[in-house]
Amino acid sequence: MAFQKQAVSGENLSAPESNSRLWHKVFVLIILVSSLVNFGNYFVGNAFSYWIIDIGGTAATYGLIHGLYSALCMLARPITGWLADHGSRRATFLCSCFVYVSAMILMLVSPFFGLFVGMRLIMGIGIGSATTVVTACSYDEIPTSKMDKGVGYIALFSSLVTAATPALSIGTYNRSGPSTLVLWSAIAIAVGVALSFFVAFRKPENKEKLSVKDAFSPKNLFDIRCLKPAIPMALSVNLGLGVRTFVTLYGRSLGFSNPGWFSTISAIGLIVVRLVLDRVKSKEAFPSKRVYLAYAVYFVFVFCLAFCRNLFMFYTAAILWSVAYGILLPSFHSMIIRAVPNERRGVAASMTGICSDIGMILGSTIGGFISDAMGYSAMYLFVLIPVALCMLYYRVFLDGKYTPWDAEKHD
Repeated sequence: MAFQKQAVSGENLSAPESNSRLWHKVFVLIILVSSLVNFGNYFVGNAFSYWIIDIGGTAATYGLIHGLYSALCMLARPITGWLADHGSRRATFLCSCFVYVSAMILMLVSPFFGLFVGMRLIMGIGIGSATTVVTACSYDEIPTSKMDKGVGYIALFSSLVTAATPALSIGTYNRSGPSTLVLWSAIAIAVGVALSFFVAFRKPENKEKLSVKDAFSPKNLFDIRCLKPAIPMALSVNLGLGVRTFVTLYGRSLGFSNPGWFSTISAIGLIVVRLVLDRVKSKEAFPSKRVYLAYAVYFVFVFCLAFCRNLFMFYTAAILWSVAYGILLPSFHSMIIRAVPNERRGVAASMTGICSDIGMILGSTIGGFISDAMGYSAMYLFVLIPVALCMLYYRVFLDGKYTPWDAEKHD
């Protein structure tokens, strides 16, 4: 059995550079498709902790299921990244969305808990593949010189979706139960699929047959050049996202009526951070002072959340998170993308997704056990250890030592 290895058309790759504008029709459409798919994922995911608790589970049960969900997202990404570089992006995207929605509907009607969990895990495979393809497509529409800014806006819109869903999701769950969550999630993804037909998915060419062994070899599924910036992204930025999944349960335990507003406030803060960063000029492609500032804010965020006693501290932590996340994510994300040539952007998209999944797995799984054993405050204080190590790692291995592929000399 052989696979078709395909090189990407140079014409397609050069298009964004020939038009250096960041904002154009295709980029907007890709963001809309991505936002709708993310909404479909988050709308169920944000209330899933309530769903688990209400059917007899615990915080540790939720953390374990969420960790396994993220693990299957991660396992799906390398193959999807390879298909994004060498196969049919449109077919991969459509199949991924179908798997997610079908498993979600089956989860809703599952008669016993084991099938319920199984369908939730299959949803992880579907959403991991769908988001990887859309992310790879978005990179094609960003000029290399504006990659950091483009990634920043993609993160911004993702965060706006994240902000819109928690309060809406939890409110919907409290009023109507899980069936309405599933309905609106399916509608959002269906609209995203419909809009995707207005996007010309990049098609590779110059086919070369590969054996199954070669097609799925590590060198084709991964790229070592992405690894250096991927480590701090996974173990600080995305690990923070993992433990942040417990914010709604934490707020609930403190007596707050709708802790989903945490994400809404942090997203508003992220808009401000993005607008400020766009106005601040720097001669460095990756300003290190911003990174150190973001890590300092990260430390304050953790302390503020760990010792939270009232809504003021809770919402202050949300603002601090928006600053740390709004600086660190685009910086490391852009480093990963620019570490490889254009024809490997599917692999780069896979790596950014894997970073997210690793952080989610560690944050949600370990966080769930720590919160059950020692409480939420101890869980958030635990985050200080990997964050401090990541800042040290950045100082030793990346600060002044990272050179993007497009800035290197190549024969």
